[in-house]
Amino acid sequence: ISVKSFSNLRNLTKLDLSWANKNHAVNIVANVFKNLTKLNHLSLTGNCLNETPSNLPHSVEILELNNNKIILLDNSSFAGLTNVKKLWLSKKLLLLESVLENYDCYGRQFCSYDQTGDTLSPLYGLRNLSALNLGTNFIIKSDSKIFSKFQQLKMIYLAENRLYPSPVKSIANPSDGFHQRLDLSISPYIKPHTDFAYDVSHSLIKQECFDSGRVLILSSNNLFFISPKQFEGYGNIACLNLSGNGFSAALNGTEFSSLPNLTYLDLSFNKIDLAYDNAFIELQKLKVLDLSYNPHYFKSYGDGSYEMLFTNLTNLTILDISQNRITKIPDNVYERLPHNLTKLRISGNSLTDFKWNRLKCFHQLQILDLSFNSLSHVKGINSNITQSLTFLDLSHNHIFHLDDGFIKGPKSLTTLSLSNNKLTTINQSTLLSISNNQIKTLFLQQNPFQCTCYSFEFILWIENSNVKIPRLTTKVKCATPENQKGRALIYFDINQCVNDSQAFQIYILITSFIFAFMFVTTVAHLFYWDASYVVHFMKARLKGYRSLNSPESVYDVFVTYDTRDPHVSEWVMKNLRVKLEEEGETHLPLCLEERDWPLGVPLVDNLTQSIQYSRKTLFVLTEGYVKTGVFKLAMYLAHQRLLDENVDVIVLLMLEPVLQHSHFLRLRRRLCEKSVVEWPRTAAAEAWFWQNLRSVVRVDNQIINFCTNNCPDFSKPSLQFKYIHGLITVRVIFCDSKSKNRVCTKAGFRNSARDVRELFAYCAVFIV
Repeated sequence: ISVKSFSNLRNLTKLDLSWANKNHAVNIVANVFKNLTKLNHLSLTGNCLNETPSNLPHSVEILELNNNKIILLDNSSFAGLTNVKKLWLSKKLLLLESVLENYDCYGRQFCSYDQTGDTLSPLYGLRNLSALNLGTNFIIKSDSKIFSKFQQLKMIYLAENRLYPSPVKSIANPSDGFHQRLDLSISPYIKPHTDFAYDVSHSLIKQECFDSGRVLILSSNNLFFISPKQFEGYGNIACLNLSGNGFSAALNGTEFSSLPNLTYLDLSFNKIDLAYDNAFIELQKLKVLDLSYNPHYFKSYGDGSYEMLFTNLTNLTILDISQNRITKIPDNVYERLPHNLTKLRISGNSLTDFKWNRLKCFHQLQILDLSFNSLSHVKGINSNITQSLTFLDLSHNHIFHLDDGFIKGPKSLTTLSLSNNKLTTINQSTLLSISNNQIKTLFLQQNPFQCTCYSFEFILWIENSNVKIPRLTTKVKCATPENQKGRALIYFDINQCVNDSQAFQIYILITSFIFAFMFVTTVAHLFYWDASYVVHFMKARLKGYRSLNSPESVYDVFVTYDTRDPHVSEWVMKNLRVKLEEEGETHLPLCLEERDWPLGVPLVDNLTQSIQYSRKTLFVLTEGYVKTGVFKLAMYLAHQRLLDENVDVIVLLMLEPVLQHSHFLRLRRRLCEKSVVEWPRTAAAEAWFWQNLRSVVRVDNQIINFCTNNCPDFSKPSLQFKYIHGLITVRVIFCDSKSKNRVCTKAGFRNSARDVRELFAYCAVFIV
């Protein structure tokens, strides 16, 4: 850069030469800036400079020399620059001449310091210096008297260095006798956190910190524990940033005793231990406390462990406990928080509920941040709870519904954020409560809104309201229905929802349907059985009785079992099916619920068709199955075939000893013994069991059990049922094997109460 480069730019006030050459040092000749008498901001960042350029304009107030290779500063480096207020010397190996014991430090990560030297003497001439940036220079010690040398210095930035704790012989323990071993291990390098909310002094500090007074930034160093001697000499510091130091020791109320004027303390991005209730007790003037990104303590000790932590901080106005994995805030914690809070940030936790009525304890609360939690429901917020809240952030939660008029009364609320939730619409009462308040800005972006006529009132409110909704046309979009997906909610055509004549017709139709439905249901409830009896009686009179005969069998056996029991299902599919379908003589296949039932067909239809289209119905009985309604329904349907066709299709396979005291099972064992099969208790009898089961399911029950033309040598009664005009006729048939003609006697009963009692008595005689 030659002398003529800027010679004619006499009115230039800002010159940015950052990163003009990243690989080689920029050659700046003498008197280059001689004519720039009005220049107040000069940036030479990232130019591989080995020394400070000479003859810089005296008018410069902001000088940036970051990311260079300046390793030595002497008294001539800033000669004449008495107006410099902000000086940036961060990044790359800056070594101050009076600090070194030797000059062979270039390229090394650490260098030794001579503590007797006057380290910053080359900067003493900068009397108006207000901000000094020495970040990323591998400094391992700092002088507490640095502020006394610069009367106008407001901020010194020592972040991203290698500062270590001051040596201390012992750490004082609190009087309550609680002892804890300090973790003195050096934490690994922590990546500096640069996502700040405000841009002040090149985004180095937050606005509240800068406004509080003198600022000392020690973030991203190696201060893994703090002793009271650490800050001796820094008595006038108002803002202290210790974020990102891997700090894990337990605070006992003495660490900051040498900083009585401290009003802002940033301990974010650490592993702070808050085991002592008297932590921070020495900071009586503290107004801002940032404990965000310290989940280690809150996760290890639980949600109620910090109950008494903030009790002594009576002047605290800003509290940040974000990103700490807090799942619940106990009721007593709300009461013990400082009542002077104006800002409370609890974002980035795992809260599922928040006690809104506890806000009445905070009469000055203005900002409440509950974003990035797991809230799903928000109850009403009325004027009795808060009258000072101006900003409420509920974004990035799981809120899908707002209570009717969930904001009632707090006239102070001006900004409400509901973005990134699961809202599909907002009801009318909520909209009215928003309109009645002083809300000026409402954030609604990234919600799955429903673009249908259900959102008609919501869309009308948006069009007619004076509330500002940021990104209304780009981020407030429809999620349903599919044909509206991705379209802006405000562009939904509400005219299709307004049709008076059609609405009146629909009203008449719906009203008529409701009255008709109520009439039918009332009559059915009062006279159902009477009407049903009359209908069936008339049908029987007109058409006569017709039995429901089964068509030609499609399946050999329908197997019904407990499909909810995985062991039974596996046994049926891998054992019973194989033995009956794949082994022995080939017959029709089995009908299995899990294999052959069509999807989408009602259970009753599937059961009816399976029993009707199968020769036999095999019940696999277990303790759980006999208690289900499916078993009872299947048994009723199988008995219906006995009534309609005089065909007994029931076979009982008992995997477990069930129904031992059942009269039904006892009667079937007596009348149809071979239709009841039990699973053998020994493995040797399994072959006989499978052979017996094959013969039972492939031979009609009447042939193997009941007396027909070929009666066995002993007598057993059989039952015949007839259903005629709503009446059941039961006949007990028994054969006399001693008679030459084998005469079968029949006894008939009807379904009256007396006849049924006689039937059971008659059956009992033959059983005996």
